[in-house]
Amino acid sequence: MKGYLALGMLSLCLLVSSLAGAAQTPGRWEILGQREVDFRNDHDQIDVGRSEGRFKQIQFRVKDAPIVVTNMVVTFANDQTFSPKIRHQFAEGSGSHVIDLPGERRTIKRIDFNYKSISRREGKGIVEVLAR
Repeated sequence: MKGYLALGMLSLCLLVSSLAGAAQTPGRWEILGQREVDFRNDHDQIDVGRSEGRFKQIQFRVKDAPIVVTNMVVTFANDQTFSPKIRHQFAEGSGSHVIDLPGERRTIKRIDFNYKSISRREGKGIVEVLAR
């Protein structure tokens, strides 16, 4: 009986530790925010904040219309900034390469970016920023 109890407790501990590890899986992308892109605005900001977590990589995706992204600035919790070189025209449904953030996992305060829609007949697009 004691053997079954010990085995059950060991199984429970392993299950709990694997679930805790899965919640912090570095391979899982989290959406930090998204913005609709039109012809009037060419700059936007996504406020992230401390509650979102600590990240090592970011990526963005383009939906609904082609978009040109000309600049991005990532501001960390300590107000240091990082500006990856991303000037590129993105087709609808495409995205950036994975962008490694400098240093260890860091809290992102906000992300500023400049963009514009490419074609008026394509309508508005959406820029979605993700991190892991």
